Amino acid sequence: MNTSDSPASGREARLAAFWRAADDQRPDDMRAQLDALLAELPAGDARALFERASLHDFLGEEEQAIPVYRAALETGLAGRHRVQAVIQLASTLRNVGDASGAIALLRTVADDEHLGAAARAFLALALFDDDKPAAALRTALETLAPALPAYSRAVSAYAAELGTRPRVRAIVVGVVTFEGHLLAEEYPASERHPGFLRLPGGGIEFGETAREALEREFLEELGAAIDDADALGVTENVFSGHGRRGHEIVHAFRVRSVALEALPIGERLPVLDSDTTVGWYSLDAIRDGGLPLFPPGIVDEGL
Repeated sequence: MNTSDSPASGREARLAAFWRAADDQRPDDMRAQLDALLAELPAGDARALFERASLHDFLGEEEQAIPVYRAALETGLAGRHRVQAVIQLASTLRNVGDASGAIALLRTVADDEHLGAAARAFLALALFDDDKPAAALRTALETLAPALPAYSRAVSAYAAELGTRPRVRAIVVGVVTFEGHLLAEEYPASERHPGFLRLPGGGIEFGETAREALEREFLEELGAAIDDADALGVTENVFSGHGRRGHEIVHAFRVRSVALEALPIGERLPVLDSDTTVGWYSLDAIRDGGLPLFPPGIVDEGL
């Protein structure tokens, strides 16, 4: 049998035609047409889920698209459609305000994969939205450089040298304790710095209160809800390290999170928009000069 005449190839041709003629002014017609095209696929089929998520997205139904994209990926969507689903889901997350979630997804796409360059373009957009303009520009230039007819090496070199410009950042951090332990993010030692710990949290966005930023950062970075939070105070941290100077205005909160307190001591939880993890550290060991904890002074003053 000629594979070009197979039911699957015929369906692919009909799906391609469906998307070429797509018209968001006819949502009911589009849903009916797609249902007919996918009728022969079993319930829960990964490819069918991907197409339905794509239609939600096309029609501006982003909140409905997100769980269907996730289901398609979890069900085993493969090949080029998997990469498309990652890019489209990440773009949708960015559009609804979850830039950190988009970054975490896009970093799973290898540079040499199908649509790898497109994934990096969307990564640059998500990094910019996540208040990382230098990383965003670096990613965009590194993606563009190989395609330049001239000056590719120079652009690559300049991109590698890009750094964040000095500025004062307003951040919020949460102090989560459990049975004499503190939840902290660990940064392992590297050529640029010794190992250290940092309280979970992140930047306060324009228009947010510190409490709102705290809740958003815990959801975006740790996937955890905050059940209660009490303000500990505001401190200022001016520091030099990692090859640069930093200046932070730090809003600190004592946080209660049932979800995080369920993390067993000795186990670790990945930070969703980074390659780091959080875990429990003995408060006594921190006070006795274990790994340095940043921002400094908060645990001593607040606990």
